[in-house]
Amino acid sequence: MELTFLFLNASLMALSHCVGMCGGVVLAYCQSKFAPQTPLRIQLCAHTLYNLGRVSMYVLVGFLAFLGFHGLLEVLAKALDLPRMRLQGGVLVSVGVLMALFALGFLLRLKSPLGFSGGFFTKGFKSLFSTPSLPSFYALGLLNGLLPCGMVYWFVLNALARPNLASALEVMLVLGLATFAPMFVFGALFGNFLSSKWRAWFQKAAFMLLLGFAGHTIYMGAKMLGHA
Repeated sequence: MELTFLFLNASLMALSHCVGMCGGVVLAYCQSKFAPQTPLRIQLCAHTLYNLGRVSMYVLVGFLAFLGFHGLLEVLAKALDLPRMRLQGGVLVSVGVLMALFALGFLLRLKSPLGFSGGFFTKGFKSLFSTPSLPSFYALGLLNGLLPCGMVYWFVLNALARPNLASALEVMLVLGLATFAPMFVFGALFGNFLSSKWRAWFQKAAFMLLLGFAGHTIYMGAKMLGHA
């Protein structure tokens, strides 16, 4: 049931956020990598590969973040001589607060405090836009999946709060699959299919769900600490 709500949340965010933020990448590769005579089946295959690249990167980021985070928890638990459950409870409360802050940033369209070198992305996109091969679309999706994005960070934080690696990967896979269809359709239609009014509505609905999950994470952390 929780994964279903996460999927709904990601879908709302995709319709209000992803199409606007990453739609430019889709439009750019449509203009630079497709010729007027490019068969429709090739275009659809390219859109599929691009979105599979994004999904792959989201899952990989979740995988690496979860392993690193929980490995650090083990080290801290031993170094501080604290019960793992109590330490994890404190971390969950912190993660929940961060999730709430990212949700607020998503609603207010604040620039993410976490970023990467713009030059790296500029060079990478420029190189891939000039390469017509189908595998380059998958590589483009991988690179797109690394772009600084508060929405992705929120899902990574949600994944870190999971009890095991399998459930953490499920969270990141849900993010990828929920954003797959809107971005695929956007690329196939090559245009903006949602009015600003509908985008604003989806954004507000997603914000409420984001806050709800943040509150739930804080509650679970407090419960581990014995305060709930």
